[in-house]
Amino acid sequence: MDIQRFSERMIELLPQLIRGSARQEHNSFTRGEITLPQLSVMECLARHGARPMHEIARELEVSRPAATGLVNRLIAQRLARREHDTQDRRVVRVSITPKGRHMLTNIWSQKRRTLVRVFGHIAPHERAQYLRTLERVVEILSQPQAR
Repeated sequence: MDIQRFSERMIELLPQLIRGSARQEHNSFTRGEITLPQLSVMECLARHGARPMHEIARELEVSRPAATGLVNRLIAQRLARREHDTQDRRVVRVSITPKGRHMLTNIWSQKRRTLVRVFGHIAPHERAQYLRTLERVVEILSQPQAR
């Protein structure tokens, strides 16, 4: 398949993939209670621990004001909190709350069940190839873009 036809087919399939996955899951994300960028902040905090705002902004590749807006909305929902450093009160870190961690665990658990259900119908060698392809795509997307 040539690259143009491939790209057209991907554009057709990706929204169907997203909608199909969302229909399988019923959680705070699929109900629209949190946005994808907010979910990304929560995942960053859960994986890496408390972070200052500039690190959150860098991780998400957004401006500090944008990161602050995301964090403020999470704080308003009691999914994250600000903490002052015990050594230097000028340093403020953001951390995920138990409520936020519970929400995130629920979302991840549902995603795992969906993946097991769907990929259980696909042969092991095809799953392995799919993972290799996705890992390669992530690697390419992680490289700095030539301008």
